[in-house]
Amino acid sequence: MNGNRTSLIALAFAGASIWIVVAARAQDGQAPKDKPTTASAIGNRLNDLVAEIRAEKKLVGLGATIMIDGKVVAAAADGERKKGSGVELEVGDRWHLGSITKSMTATMIARLVEKQEIQWTTTVGECFGASIEMHADCRGVTLEQLLTHTSGAPPNFPIATQFQRPPEGKERVQARKAAVAAILRKEPRSHPGEAYKYSNVGFTIAAAMVEEKTGKSWEDLIRQEVFLPLSITRAGFGPPKDGEKHLDQPRGHQKIGPFKRVAGQEEDNSPIMAPAGWVHMTLADLCIYGNEHLVGERGKGKLLKAETYKRLHTPRLKSYAFGWVVPDQNKWTNGRLIWHNGSNTMWYALLAILPERNAVVSVTSNDGDIESAEEAAFQIVREFSKMK
Repeated sequence: MNGNRTSLIALAFAGASIWIVVAARAQDGQAPKDKPTTASAIGNRLNDLVAEIRAEKKLVGLGATIMIDGKVVAAAADGERKKGSGVELEVGDRWHLGSITKSMTATMIARLVEKQEIQWTTTVGECFGASIEMHADCRGVTLEQLLTHTSGAPPNFPIATQFQRPPEGKERVQARKAAVAAILRKEPRSHPGEAYKYSNVGFTIAAAMVEEKTGKSWEDLIRQEVFLPLSITRAGFGPPKDGEKHLDQPRGHQKIGPFKRVAGQEEDNSPIMAPAGWVHMTLADLCIYGNEHLVGERGKGKLLKAETYKRLHTPRLKSYAFGWVVPDQNKWTNGRLIWHNGSNTMWYALLAILPERNAVVSVTSNDGDIESAEEAAFQIVREFSKMK
């Protein structure tokens, strides 16, 4: 780590850029060798912990799921789907994941790399050729740099782009390419490969590159290369929507001073930047995805080779890998930790992988009080790490 903190989440909603500094303080410690006692003990503790922390942090809702050895051993949810509704959250609810989507985009692209449809070293110039007029310094930006926040791309798209809502399919692909083209005409913020600068735009450019190469949309590629092979069936894009029953899924809430505003079902960042933060799913499915990365490093994954997973988990600058933060040391666990979090200012989510415990922890909140939700999520990870 460089210093005591690492900037991670870049939030953009209706054009407002919000930077959240996520604590990643180094702390000495030895990895515990004992595993948790029983699944029931962990389950009971998690139920109490989620309820206690949600009340303490005054969050609308809080949910958490723990997977060990590939099996869900505990799941808990506390609070309301909508503030003041009296409708309680359930463990099978779907949650907006924000920037956890980034690792999914990188995983999907890694599948295409293994199929030799594109390379990590493929440049923006090589991919788009003459179809996009771009600044000379952008032409040599590689796919790998875009997926590790070292491309020099800006953090977010202009306000006008945030208001665009093209429908999924050809129209959205074309709109995404047009938005990317407008960025590439400008000089990058830093020389490619030399500095870490968190960027939702960078992941969107990477997605536009594979859309150009494959002729398929990012959405179809995520379904085909990530969701389907992992049998993830309760996932989608944008905020979760009500089904036949009113409030059968949580609503997001935006913190405005001391108040919590209920977000509409369609409120989110523009789908143009979907590759950087637009997936929703259940916590159990999020654990399945996290567990794929956990076992994938050991050559037991379904999606990628072990060496590819190790590449995805190897940091470039500022402890940042391909949609993952992999610090040398951390204050939450007594062992290695691979994690990422995300928010669109109305939801919060954290996915943490603890290799020494062979465990995955996913935590989410439908509350845009990001500081409180973040503290709650990492407290749950820390408490689980302490369990013998």
